[in-house]
Amino acid sequence: MKLTKRYIRPFLQFRQLFLLAWRAQPLCLTLLLAIQLVQGVVPVATGYISKELFDTLTHVFQGTPFSLIAQGLVVLLVVQAVLSMMGQLTTPLQNYLQAELERHLSLSLRSTLYQKLNGLGGLAHFEDPRLQDTLRMTSSHVQFVPLQAVQLLNDGVQNSVTLVSFFALLLALSPWLALVLSIAVLPYLIVNLKLNQQQFSLLIQNTPQERRASYYGQVLSWLPFAKEVRLFHLGDYFLRRFSDTTRQINAAQRTFQLRELRWQGLLSLLSGAVAVGAFVIVVLQAFARHISVGDMALYVQAVESVQASLMILVFALKQMNQDLLFFQQYETVLSLHDCIARPSSPRAIPPLRDGITFRDVSFRYSEHHPWTLRHLNLFLPAGSTVALVGLNGAGKTTLVKLLTRLYDPSAGEILWDGIDIREFTPEAYRQHLGTIFRDFVRYELIAQENIGVGQTEQMENLAAIEEAAKKTGMHERIKALPHGYSSMLSRWMAEEGGNEDEDNGIDLSGGEWQKLALARMLLRDCPVLMLDEPSASLDAQTEYELFTHFQALVRNHTSLLISHRFNTVRQADVIAVLEQGKISELSCHTELMELAGTYARLYKMQAESYQSDGDQRADASVGSTNMA
Repeated sequence: MKLTKRYIRPFLQFRQLFLLAWRAQPLCLTLLLAIQLVQGVVPVATGYISKELFDTLTHVFQGTPFSLIAQGLVVLLVVQAVLSMMGQLTTPLQNYLQAELERHLSLSLRSTLYQKLNGLGGLAHFEDPRLQDTLRMTSSHVQFVPLQAVQLLNDGVQNSVTLVSFFALLLALSPWLALVLSIAVLPYLIVNLKLNQQQFSLLIQNTPQERRASYYGQVLSWLPFAKEVRLFHLGDYFLRRFSDTTRQINAAQRTFQLRELRWQGLLSLLSGAVAVGAFVIVVLQAFARHISVGDMALYVQAVESVQASLMILVFALKQMNQDLLFFQQYETVLSLHDCIARPSSPRAIPPLRDGITFRDVSFRYSEHHPWTLRHLNLFLPAGSTVALVGLNGAGKTTLVKLLTRLYDPSAGEILWDGIDIREFTPEAYRQHLGTIFRDFVRYELIAQENIGVGQTEQMENLAAIEEAAKKTGMHERIKALPHGYSSMLSRWMAEEGGNEDEDNGIDLSGGEWQKLALARMLLRDCPVLMLDEPSASLDAQTEYELFTHFQALVRNHTSLLISHRFNTVRQADVIAVLEQGKISELSCHTELMELAGTYARLYKMQAESYQSDGDQRADASVGSTNMA
């Protein structure tokens, strides 16, 4: 049963590839198949015309009056001309149809691939290096696989017509010769299929190395890395890493290609010996007067065509096998199951009236990772601001990922007014969340789009976008740009031809980008807001201005604030301290200070550092006065 499935599966996959091409552009596919049928008949017809011309020429040499053969000769020449013109005309038409089919297939396959990836609600797959290797192979090869399958089918149709026709002629001349030509191609088929499997295995083996080499190339050439590469003199180091990794890839490829060269050389000698032997047999038949000169020309062409057609069909089988291996990678991506649960009967999301509860929540990223959160309990009251503090690596950002359902808890549950959030669809649930992560995205888009992506339904609503920018203090800065909200916030994506540097793209400061990301979040106007280090890139004045009206920004919202800046945290209604995967302290600022626990210790450490900085500045001022 397993063996049967093994041999049936390639045919089913090839059928699927053919259907993909048919759905993409049925007219092109039909015309291509028709052209291949015509091109398959043309060599046979041309060979027969050549035979008749040689035989006619022989009759002339034997003394037959030209007038008796003139009419037949004209017909032969006209048919030969028509066949030649057909061959010339179908080639450019075939090239156009193949290019058109390729365009439709590429769009269809890539759209399906990205649609599948976009449908994955969680992050786990994207953090899996094996999937990244599969995606790398899929994106670089699979768009060509259905087209190659169609081309192989076309070649198969054309060469099968030619092969069957000429093979019948060889059977009439010498059944043994036809048998030898057929058997001689088997070693070529077996060896090439074996080499094909080895080549694919090599590609799988080299893909992680190629991913690393690609990353080293990005470090050497992409703008985000350019400053540190130059400041820390990293160019030589990463160039060496790139060169060493690429040499390892090249060495593995060289070893395989040398092995392939040896086998292909032996197969070429075998093929040449069979061709010479067949040619000798045909010539000897002609000298023995068993066949005419025209027959000899036809049979020589038949031997060459049968051998060539068999080789082409073997290559088609080899290529098809390789294409199906790549297509399996594509199917692997399309068969991915979402790493977060999706309810079969999703519930409607009610307005948040009580709050959000973490009940005995535990989480780790995989069975091979330690527990990030362990038996965590936390309540976020509706309409209140909860600040989450803790040392780096305590799991604060992980908690936000769970709350936004980028991951599901390994154990325990998160409740929205008593309802497990896994009973909502992720897409509908996230419509109620406004989030800004510490590693927010800087989109290579115009300013209006950079804010508008927070709520794409509002993308063209410039008034709403401007209002969101005003809340974070970015409106005046954007208005001052050369094209206002239409200014491209990217030097890389900007169009060429601008008269001024500003026309070729603007790059904002880190703090300005962060305020833009905040505006993006506020545009959503969601009942629940989550801010992971919202002031990390802001200067002291901008941070003060932002948080003086922070309570106004989050009024009527349930807010979760993560920050290391305690002058911001102390404004929260409730402060939670996260330690060793659990909430160790939970209260307001005043009570936590009286408790004299972890929060009080961290707060005093930060306050003392500010006081120390102030004393140093005062001492420096006194010192400079005394010196004066």
